[in-house]
Amino acid sequence: MPLNPTVAIACRSATVSSTAKAVSSDFSFTAAELAACGYAVVTPRGAGIMLTYGASAAPTSTLGVFVGANTNLTIEGYNNIINLRMIRESSTDATVSVTLEG
Repeated sequence: MPLNPTVAIACRSATVSSTAKAVSSDFSFTAAELAACGYAVVTPRGAGIMLTYGASAAPTSTLGVFVGANTNLTIEGYNNIINLRMIRESSTDATVSVTLEG
C-alpha cells in the first residue's frame, strides 16, 4: 500500500493572550490555504493554551482542550480547522505556531 505523506501548505504564528484568537481570521492564512488543508498542527511556545474547534463554544482558561507549552496537537478536518480558536491557559501569553498540512 503506498504512503500518502502530508505536505505543509503554510505556517503562521501569533501571540495568544486573554482574548480568543481564530485560525481562520487571526493567523493571516488565505482562503485558498485553508481550503487546501486537511490537518493543522498547533504548537504553543512559552505557555499553555486552551483551544476549541468545530461547533464548540469559545475557549476560556478553563474550557477547551489544554495544549501544554512546547508540545503540539494535530487537528483534522476542514470544519474543525476553520473553527479552531485558542486562548492562553494562564496569565502568561503564548506564541502559537499553526502549520496547515494537506
